[in-house]
Amino acid sequence: MVVKCNSCGYENEFAQPYPYHAGFGSQGFLYNDAGNLTLVWSLYDGDYADLVGMKDVTRLTPDERLAFESALLPAPSGGRFRFDNPARCKQCGLEISGSMSDTIYYLVFDGSIVTDAAPDAMGFKFTLAGTA
Repeated sequence: MVVKCNSCGYENEFAQPYPYHAGFGSQGFLYNDAGNLTLVWSLYDGDYADLVGMKDVTRLTPDERLAFESALLPAPSGGRFRFDNPARCKQCGLEISGSMSDTIYYLVFDGSIVTDAAPDAMGFKFTLAGTA
């Protein structure tokens, strides 16, 4: 899939057929501060449920969002994953898709952390700060 930047015209390529709908997969997603990595998790993930209960991510209070963000490890390239971070153009860095606060559709950048897939298939494990 290609998402053309409205600002610079760069054609951002993604290895997905369309923007994914988090609600259909009972998922949450956050982009890192740079807007070039995505964290995707299941709303049934035990670590998520321990923090906020079995609550839909779109219904979290500002305090619950902050608690969840604070519990996450930093993004692999630095910075934090946050509810208000949008996806950004790989060329100019301007917004190409809204944040979890603004939309239910998300893009998966190369190198992202998708914890909803089988760990041996993706090689990732959902880890909160302070947990093993």
